[in-house]
Amino acid sequence: MNYLRVTRFAVGIATCLALLAGSAQAASASPTYGTGEGAIPSGPTQGQDEPGPGARIANKAFGYYVGRVMPGGRLAQVGGRASHYYGRITGPGVNMCGWLHKSARGHRLGNVPNSCSKATADRIWQRTTVGTRFSAPAGTKGHSGVPVSVTPDRNCQLHYNYFVDTSFRGGALRDQAGPIGPQVRYRYQTRDGKAAVVLDDRLGWGFVDADCLTMRDPVTNKRIKTYNDRDKGSPPRF
Repeated sequence: MNYLRVTRFAVGIATCLALLAGSAQAASASPTYGTGEGAIPSGPTQGQDEPGPGARIANKAFGYYVGRVMPGGRLAQVGGRASHYYGRITGPGVNMCGWLHKSARGHRLGNVPNSCSKATADRIWQRTTVGTRFSAPAGTKGHSGVPVSVTPDRNCQLHYNYFVDTSFRGGALRDQAGPIGPQVRYRYQTRDGKAAVVLDDRLGWGFVDADCLTMRDPVTNKRIKTYNDRDKGSPPRF
């Protein structure tokens, strides 16, 4: 009788451990989706196709532009909120944790181990993690940068990607989109000071060499004001 009880107890423990192990494996797996063309997530042109190929990557839902994943990329989804999904975004020249608008998420492809944590999402939510010299104070709503003149007599090209990972410490201009016009809307500068995020009327959001911008208003020729204050509050749950 004692032998039977011990055996049943052992089987019960083994079953519980197996269930816990299965739960842990499920919890550490991310559903993976293909990525395609993304829509503009907000503003007066919300829902229209984003200029250029693929979809913008942001540091949070409705956040700052930090790159672009081309069609055929992948999203290993960890969470989501406010019509956006968070996880590891990969594709040609892109491998980072970030946020995609729901319009860019394609068909389910399977599962992969998690590689982007909530702690990472909380860290990159803070704008000073991704850039410096912003065009508006933290928390400004409905803002898409300020007009600045482009340095004349330079071959200034927009590139859709710059950052190489989620540290946002530096990178290299890549995925060239084309020449920018005589003025663009400036949003922020990368932390290494080598590139800036701008909005071009024809090509959309992207990165340019920081030396391409005069940082002056096209009409008044006065230097624009920039801001380095941090986002207030706490990252939202998802």
